[in-house]
Amino acid sequence: MTRSRIALASLTAGVAFSLSVGPVFAEEKKKSDFAFKAELGVKETYDDNVYLQDHKPDLTKFPNAVRANQKSFVTTISPKISADYKPCDAFNISASYAPDIVFYHAEPSENYVAHRGLVIIGGRFEDTSYEITTAPTFVDGNRESTSFGTPGNPPAIGGIPLRERHEQAMLRENFKLTHTAGSWFFRPVAAFYTHDFQTEQHVTSVYKGYLNYIDREDVNGGMDVGYEVYRKTHLVIGYRYGRQEQYNLLGGSLGVDSPYDSIYHRALLGVEGTPAPWIKLAILAGPDIRDWDRGTPVKFNEDEIIYWVDANITFMPTKKDIILLSHKRFEQPAFTSQSLYEDITYDLAYKHKFTDKLTAGAGIRLYIGSWQHPVYREDWIYTPSVSVTYALNKHFTAEFSYSHDDAESHVQNRRITGGFGNGREFTRNLISLGAKYTF
Repeated sequence: MTRSRIALASLTAGVAFSLSVGPVFAEEKKKSDFAFKAELGVKETYDDNVYLQDHKPDLTKFPNAVRANQKSFVTTISPKISADYKPCDAFNISASYAPDIVFYHAEPSENYVAHRGLVIIGGRFEDTSYEITTAPTFVDGNRESTSFGTPGNPPAIGGIPLRERHEQAMLRENFKLTHTAGSWFFRPVAAFYTHDFQTEQHVTSVYKGYLNYIDREDVNGGMDVGYEVYRKTHLVIGYRYGRQEQYNLLGGSLGVDSPYDSIYHRALLGVEGTPAPWIKLAILAGPDIRDWDRGTPVKFNEDEIIYWVDANITFMPTKKDIILLSHKRFEQPAFTSQSLYEDITYDLAYKHKFTDKLTAGAGIRLYIGSWQHPVYREDWIYTPSVSVTYALNKHFTAEFSYSHDDAESHVQNRRITGGFGNGREFTRNLISLGAKYTF
C-alpha cells in the first residue's frame, strides 16, 4: 500500500469516526453543539465528446485508440453526509463524505466512483485562531488508462477530465494559525499535496499513444505577515520553503526517475480584506526560485523564474448580484510526461438572484498549460458556461447548466492545424439537468 493510500485510509476512518461518535458527544453536551446534514443529488448530463477527440484515429493501425466525438448520456448520483461539532470557541470540527457515482451509458469503461472526504478542525482563543483542513479523495475507476494512437494525440493539458475518472488516490492538507497584535497579524502556514495515480503503466512503443500517469508530490511551509493599511484591509508579505517531486515513469528495470525534483523558495506580496462592504480581496503573488536535485535535460533553463499567483476578488454591487474574479498560476510536474508546466487559470463568474427561488449565472474560464523547455508547447482551453437554479423550497433545488470547451494547442508558437499532434485540439459541449434534496 502506498503512502497516500495509507494516509487516505486513516483519514477516511477519521471521518467515519467523527460522524459516528458526534451524536454521542452531542447527547452528553447540549444538542446545539452538534449538527447533522444529509443530501442527495442526481444529475443527467449529455456529453458530446467523452474522450476529448475531434480527429478520428486510424483504427486499422491503432485498434485500441479511443473514438472521436463519442457521445454519451452520463448519470451522476451524489449523496452527501456532513456533521459539525462545536462545543466551544477553542475547538470545532466539521466532517463530510460526498461520493460521486458516475455512469457513462454509451461508454461503461468510463464509469467510476469518486470518494471525497473533508475534515476541518479549527478554533479561536483570545487573539489567535487556527484551522487544519484535510481533503482525501479516492477514485475507484478503470485501472487501464487511455490510448490515443500516437504520442501527439492526447487532448490539451493531458485531458484532465479523462484522468479524473481513473483509479487514483489524492490527499491535500493545509494548516494555518493566525495571531493578531494590534494592526498586525502573523500567520504560520503549511500545505501538503500528494497524487498517487494507480492506473497501469505501459511502454508506449508497444501501447501506441497510451497515457502513463506519473505520481507527484508537493510540501511547503512558511509565514505571512500582514499590516492593516486601511480599515479591514491588510498589506501582506510572505515566504514559503517547499519541495516538489515527480516520481518514476514505469517500474522495475525499465523505470526512469524524473529529473525535475526541486526545492523552492517563494517570496510573496499581496493584499487581503474588505476595504468596502461591496468588495473582498485575497491576493498573494510572487516568484519561485528553484534549486534542482540533479542534472536537468539539455535546453532546460534552470535559472528561469516562474511566478506563483493566488488572486481572488469578489464584487457585490447589489444584494442580488455577485461577481467573482480569480487568477491562479503555479508550476508543477506534468502528470502524463516527465516535464514541468505552469498551470494557469483565469475565471470570471457572475450570478444574479431574480427572486428568493430563482438564480441565474454565467461565466468564462481560460485554462492554460505552459510547458518549460525542452518541451515546446502551450495549450489553451476556453470554457464559457451558463446556469439556472430554482429552489422550490428549503429542501428541493433544481439546476440546469451548459458549458462549452474549445481547446487550442500551440507548438513553438504555432497553432497545430493538422498532422502530428492535432488530437490535442477539441471542442466539447456539456448539457446538464440536476436536482438536489436536503433532508
